[in-house]
Amino acid sequence: MQEQRAQVLLAIGMMHPLYDRMAACGEMDEKHNNMRVCGVPLCPRCFLRRRGKETGRALGQAFADVPNEQMAFLTLLLEPTLDLSTVDAGIQATKRRIRNLVAYQRRQDPRWNLVQLTGWWEMDRDNYGDLTEFGRNKRIAMQGLGWPLFAKRLESTVWRPHLHGIVALGDVTGQEFADALRARGHDAPYQVSLKPFDRDQSVVRNIKGVIRYALKFRIERDFKGASQENCDATRGLGFVRSWWSKGDIREYVEWLMCKRGGFERLRFVVRVL
Repeated sequence: MQEQRAQVLLAIGMMHPLYDRMAACGEMDEKHNNMRVCGVPLCPRCFLRRRGKETGRALGQAFADVPNEQMAFLTLLLEPTLDLSTVDAGIQATKRRIRNLVAYQRRQDPRWNLVQLTGWWEMDRDNYGDLTEFGRNKRIAMQGLGWPLFAKRLESTVWRPHLHGIVALGDVTGQEFADALRARGHDAPYQVSLKPFDRDQSVVRNIKGVIRYALKFRIERDFKGASQENCDATRGLGFVRSWWSKGDIREYVEWLMCKRGGFERLRFVVRVL
């Protein structure tokens, strides 16, 4: 975990406004008798704390007593872009679209009154020239969503925003929910994925798994889904971690911390009626 923190500090540099804040994270504040936290989502100490907070919210409040068979894991892809500053507009439009969708469905069908969603926005990145190397499904998805037609270089960064979330469906079927999303402007191939919770695991374990996956905040090109513990364990076996470029890490940190900043700007909720 300290490797990632070190990479972020190296990328932003000592003169960056966030450097001292991140560097002091975990130290004791003698004046106030508590531990300093930076609140930067790429800080492993802070995102692990946040996972715990989100897990408590989900289990103790939002999804308390909701059975496994009414729960699902949502992934919703947004348009890939060369310009990270354009992502916020797409996120806001998607949030409005989903809220309006649920409100409309509730007026038509009372079963939707129990539908609720808690999700978190995440960002992946690829090189512009990677498109031809993608697997079939990913390539079709990116082309359908609008992979940029031109870039200055094959190594130019393409940002891929997406939403991971927990959905409580009530008596609405997963197919109905997914079809409603697709009918409201999310109809590109593979843009919507809704997977029912694993019936062989407890709802608690399923929720913890989704939150751990959604709040991973990894900045490695060859990382996808492995746990922090597994990554740490492989270091002694000659595993070389392929970090994003310093420029991409710095740009991502600044995007995460702009406006309201931090974890809350990534959180999206549609509450039960």
